[in-house]
Amino acid sequence: MAKARGKKTTTSAPVKRDPDATKAALLKSALTLFEKKGYDATSVQQIVDDAGRTKGAFYHYYESKEDLLHELHDTFIDYQLELAHAVLARDEPADVLLAAMVSEALMEPLARYKSEISVFLHEQRFFSEKQFAEIRAKRDEFEGCVVEVIRRGIDSGIFKDVGSPRLIAFGVIGMCAWSHTWMSQSGQYTPRKIGEMFGEVLVSGLRA
Repeated sequence: MAKARGKKTTTSAPVKRDPDATKAALLKSALTLFEKKGYDATSVQQIVDDAGRTKGAFYHYYESKEDLLHELHDTFIDYQLELAHAVLARDEPADVLLAAMVSEALMEPLARYKSEISVFLHEQRFFSEKQFAEIRAKRDEFEGCVVEVIRRGIDSGIFKDVGSPRLIAFGVIGMCAWSHTWMSQSGQYTPRKIGEMFGEVLVSGLRA
């Protein structure tokens, strides 16, 4: 009798898991859905379905939906802080620095993070007190960079002493931050170009 041949078993190669890709997919889906439907109307289930992931994967990286919103904020504010500190480190007069702060650290990021900035500004009311305290710390740091440039200008006599540097900084930041609401109507003007125009207006108005 012929000896029966055993079936040859094949083992499939292990599936490679890419944790960075999973986290990026969740963040991208959250951004898309928050922008389209709003934070409150978006569920964790909708986020994982859109990302093609599981709830288990979601809770491996995030404790809650609020953590996603927090990370979306940190994505752009960390970039802005890096740019702002780079501007402050330059050995240039305050009028040059303020123009650069507006065009490079405030307006240029809109070209890269318009959706993240828009979502945060519209949905920040949903943060818990604890989460917002962490967010406020970074925003206060950025605000401090703008205040420092204005204070240098006043102290050196380049800018008129028209009032509190902090209040002036509030106006500068607010003017730039909320431009995301009409940026799509700016036509051929890029955020950087608009920033250069804003910078010229502000510096001209403050220059002694």
